[in-house]
Amino acid sequence: MIIITTPTGAIGHQVLEHVLRSEEPIRVIARDPSGLPSQVRERVDIVQGSHGDTTVVNKAFAGADSVFWVVPPDPRAQTVDAAYLDFTRPACAAFKSQGIKRVVGISALGRGTPAAAHAGLVTASLKMDDLIASTGVHYRAERCASEARDSTHLCFTFQKTPRLTESAGSAG
Repeated sequence: MIIITTPTGAIGHQVLEHVLRSEEPIRVIARDPSGLPSQVRERVDIVQGSHGDTTVVNKAFAGADSVFWVVPPDPRAQTVDAAYLDFTRPACAAFKSQGIKRVVGISALGRGTPAAAHAGLVTASLKMDDLIASTGVHYRAERCASEARDSTHLCFTFQKTPRLTESAGSAG
């Protein structure tokens, strides 16, 4: 089973549309499932709530092996680390406890550059990659230019099953 986060978001809904063409069982985590088209609601299993919530991710990840991970924007977050790391911590615990094998996440460009350690949201996104990779899942971080997050153009191809070419624990 593949879990899709942010299924009504700019990137998540495109990934969901692509994965719906497969025969893979799909579960989505949606704050407001009414935002999903009725034909999608009929085809997927839905867990309502925030994927930053421990109870929600444990329920959603049960029986799954793959997760498509996107941290949604949170203008109310106190810090960039809170927006990315604190939001992702419950999922990381659930990756381990629920036996998730593969995670494909949306990240940012900039790893390995001189500015990576002090680049605000980019730095927090890269720290999130490291946090996810530290769980031992096979992790692939798809890096998008920041403006691509809110566009209809994806910077990666999400195949029927997440294509993970990185070794276990790699932040990609």
